[in-house]
Amino acid sequence: MTHHARRPSVHPSRVLRPVPRRVAGLLAGGVLVLLAALGSLAGCAAGTGSGSGTASDAPPRRVFLITVDTLRADHLSQYGYVRDTSPSLERLAGPGVLFEDAVSQWPKTGPSFASMFTGQYPQTTGLTHNAAIDLPAAYLTLPELMKQQGFTTLAVVSNGVLAKDMGWDQGFDSYLETGKLAPAPSDDPAEYRKYLNARRVNQLALPLLERHKDDQKLFVWLHYSDPHGPYLLPEDVENPFLGDPYDTRDEIAPVDRSRAVALGDHKELSYYVASYDGNVLFADQHIGAVLDRAQELGLLDDALVIFTADHGESLGEHDYYFGHGRLPYQPGAHVPLIVSWPGHLDGGRRIPGPVELVDLYPTLRDLVAPGTTVPGLEGRSLVPFLDGENPREAEGDDPFRFAYAEAGGGSPTTHYRWVRDERWKLIYHPPLGQRPRTWELYDLENDPGETRNLVDDETHQFQRLRSTLAAWMKGSEWIRQPQSEVEVRSEETEKALKALGYIN
Repeated sequence: MTHHARRPSVHPSRVLRPVPRRVAGLLAGGVLVLLAALGSLAGCAAGTGSGSGTASDAPPRRVFLITVDTLRADHLSQYGYVRDTSPSLERLAGPGVLFEDAVSQWPKTGPSFASMFTGQYPQTTGLTHNAAIDLPAAYLTLPELMKQQGFTTLAVVSNGVLAKDMGWDQGFDSYLETGKLAPAPSDDPAEYRKYLNARRVNQLALPLLERHKDDQKLFVWLHYSDPHGPYLLPEDVENPFLGDPYDTRDEIAPVDRSRAVALGDHKELSYYVASYDGNVLFADQHIGAVLDRAQELGLLDDALVIFTADHGESLGEHDYYFGHGRLPYQPGAHVPLIVSWPGHLDGGRRIPGPVELVDLYPTLRDLVAPGTTVPGLEGRSLVPFLDGENPREAEGDDPFRFAYAEAGGGSPTTHYRWVRDERWKLIYHPPLGQRPRTWELYDLENDPGETRNLVDDETHQFQRLRSTLAAWMKGSEWIRQPQSEVEVRSEETEKALKALGYIN
């Protein structure tokens, strides 16, 4: 059964008021050519078992995984945002399948990508808490699976925590880091931003695509980092959102100037939100440009394109400003997810209800290597949704009824775990010393901002979700000893972490 869900209601940051969006008209002509071409082409197995691909299609010959760091879903146009931050992606979603409620497994870059690339939850791998983690060689990572299937594997990444010296190049034939373009490592946030922005990604990606345009099987991962703090654009780029009707400058944010987030002397929340949105738009334009070039090279012929983000960003919600990782709420957990395969998928669909980023590995396994068993996968294949089915309406237990995730920043003494279904979300924080255990229950349908804890009022929902969460946690209040501490980092990685505000 095909779902045609209504456009979601807008839940922007509280500084913005939900009035009709204006048309920005910022797409380059080349992007329009790409999107028109894509439009013209448009026409649950258990994670641990053997997968089966789509019933009617051979595996895709080319796969593009495009990710944006620190990108919350509700600040994208196609997710109902009041600003036109993502015209390229909105049009890309036209012939694609958009998942309205995708969940990041941990709102930090390292743990999130570890879940995507291993297909396991952070509580299973122990890869938690810190942005910079070593990716162990013992796993058969998603890129390694693609390589086993005969794909040429390419990557361009812009976040310094995804460095080769921490194992993130496993399975890639070519792994390029924008930080290597800098003449010397720098821990200055403004200087570091010059070498992580979307221009730098495309500077490396476009020649790479040119060199591999004749490869018959290609897997390409492009990771953009522009929305990550500090929200600085290149000096020659004007932000169209500064001074617009939503930039009210009427609320002051408590900017922590010891972290790498401060924008000059500005303290106004709306200025920071507009700056964040400007960086979302900048990334969107360059994603459009790289896909446009891929189309010209013929690389989008029979290409599966997956777009998502590692995690979101808090912009003042729950008194958490310009950061991510520490808290378990929706601004950090809700990410976009779009899957486009023109000519193969019935596009133009929006899928309601929670799915997870840990589902991407089994999904690609089923699409490119049907029948292959990958031990240990904990996600669920999204192929039934892509095929136009609705597993939520199947007889018996709904395999997608619940989604699980974790959060906590820096220290393993904070470790939130939570479960949610389409409406309710239960958050658990275990006791430690004199700190008691805490529970939070939210009705996301009527309280999307998670402002009213109903744990004492909705006892049935609390008990129902508590037993579900306990089963997933397998009775453990704390994860095993974290394996995510990096003992030795390169000077370049160390300075990148300082520039990004992860360490002092």
